[in-house]
Formats: sequence, structure tokens, C-alpha cells
Amino acid sequence: MIQKIAAFQTTNFKINAKTLLRRRESGILMVLVLVSVATTLINPRFISGYGLSDLLLNTSMVGCLAVGLTPVVIARHIDLSIASATGFSAFLTAHIIVGHGWGVVPAFFVGACVGAIIGAVNGVLVAGLRLPSLVVTLGALYIIRGIDYQFANNKQFTAEKLPTDLMHLSQDKIYGVPYLFCLVLLLALFGVWWMRFTRFGRDLYAIGSNPPAADIVGIKVFSRTFFAFVWCGTLAGIAGVMYLSIYAIVDSAAFLNQELIVVTAVVIGGVNIFGGLGTIVGALLGAVLLRVLIGALVALGVAQFWQQAINGLLLLIAIGIDRILSRRSETKIERIRDERKMEIS
Repeated sequence: MIQKIAAFQTTNFKINAKTLLRRRESGILMVLVLVSVATTLINPRFISGYGLSDLLLNTSMVGCLAVGLTPVVIARHIDLSIASATGFSAFLTAHIIVGHGWGVVPAFFVGACVGAIIGAVNGVLVAGLRLPSLVVTLGALYIIRGIDYQFANNKQFTAEKLPTDLMHLSQDKIYGVPYLFCLVLLLALFGVWWMRFTRFGRDLYAIGSNPPAADIVGIKVFSRTFFAFVWCGTLAGIAGVMYLSIYAIVDSAAFLNQELIVVTAVVIGGVNIFGGLGTIVGALLGAVLLRVLIGALVALGVAQFWQQAINGLLLLIAIGIDRILSRRSETKIERIRDERKMEIS
């Protein structure tokens, strides 16, 4: 009988969690459509072929970083060094490929390796030494930027020095969809498979839901958390190469102070900042929605300062909604558990 109750509780929790996530993603999609329609009424070129392609291209970097950050947040951690890792990977990749005359494929390999090393260092400190991820990655943010400034030494790489095929990559499209956004979709598909259909990914949800319980039941917390940070760092490195392709220029200030944009996209996408809930699909939708909102604010002529203030407000609202929905879900689970106990007694 006890086994049946445990099975019922587990099944019920899964159903509630899935329903909660579907509602969040559906809501994000509805808001995305509404904002897109409203922006199109203000600026008819927004939804045109060129405008949509430009939107997807501009979403590529933040979308890639959101896909990378999601497993870390689901495991109840954070990576504030993600933007610094992107900027440093962009500059170091440019330095290496220009020096050796390499093209697109080596550029992505170098960028991914640089990001993976940064993610591995963060992973060891957080998962191995059990240090708070907020403190570790905040420190890493400043350390990476300091190394970047020292290494760059006022040097920059422009389009004339960077490989031509890398510059063309941001302009190439498949049926109107930029190559870079297609790459993000492929990374997201892999992330969805990893998080949903492998034990490794499902363990991250368990770790984020209840870290002490995950240790007790024998989940390999170190390896799961470590890999989540490596994944995050790797995608930050890939995003760095995307930066080179999109902007065709890089210096020590590349992607400076953009970490909260990524966090906002992830949280808006329905990933619970307190861990245990969220999907990569939702995070990617959150990145697209954030880019659409920024486009709408620009179309309305809103000043840059107020754009940042609105982004901060959206982050607070998304965290508040997450907290309310989580409490409602917990209350419902406790009520069902109490009802089952009363039936047994």
C-alpha cells in the first residue's frame, strides 16, 4: 500500500509539473504573438521577410546562451560569468584563427573549447567544493573580464582581419531562416533530448527540486552539476563565435554587462529560478520574446535607459510568477497527499 501511495504521489507530481510547464510555454507563445502583432502595427516592416530574418539573427546569441544556462538554473544554480565567457571566447577565438588562417569550423571548435574550460572551472568550484554558484560565477565574471582586458591590451579584430566565410555565415539563410539560428535550434533539440529522455538530464530536475534528497538517494550530484556548467560554458563559447560573425568586430568590451539579459530570457521562458522546473524550449521562446519586446520598445522610441529598466521589471515579474505557481503546485500536492492519508486511515 505504501508503494502505491508513493507511486501515486510521484505520478501526480509529474502530471502537475508537465501541466504547469505547458501553461507557461503556451502563455509565452501567446504573449509573443500579441507583442509581434502590436509591433507590426507600429512598424509594418517588423514582420516582413527581412525583419523576421533580422529578428531571428539577433536572437541567435541570447537564444544560444539561454539554452546553455537552462540546465544550470534547473539544477538550482546560476552562471553570472556567461556573458564574460562569451566576450573572452570571441576575442581569443579571433586571435587564434586570424593567427593561423583558420575558417568557420575551427573557429567554432576553438570557441567551444575555450567556453568549456571556463565552464569546467566553474563546475569544479561549485559541484566539487560546494561553493555558492552566485559567488563563484560573480568572481569568475570579474576575473575573466580582467584577463580579457589584459590580454587584448586595446587591440581589436575587424572584418578585414576575420575570415570571409565567417562573416558570410551571419548572412546565409535556409528558407529565410539564418544559419546561426538553425544552429541554435539544433543545440536546443539536443538539449531537449538530453534533459527529457536521459537519466542524466532528469537527475538535474531532481537535484534542483531537493538537493539534500538527491544526495541521499544516490544521484551523482557532482557529475550532473559539473556537466551542466560545462554545457553552459561550451554554448557561451559558441555564442562568442556567433558574436564575431554577426558584429564582425571584437575587442575586450565584447558582450559587456549582458549576463542579466540572458538570465531574464531564461526566467521569462518559464525556468524556475529556484530550480527543479523549466524547459529548454521555454527558455528559447523567452529569448525570442525578449528580442521582440526590445524591438517593440525601439519602434516606440523608448530610451535605452527605460529599455533596461523594463527588462529588470520583466525579470522581477517572471520570478514572482514562478514563485506563485510553485507555491500553488506545492499546496495542491500536499492537499492530495493529505487526502490519500485520510483515505488510508
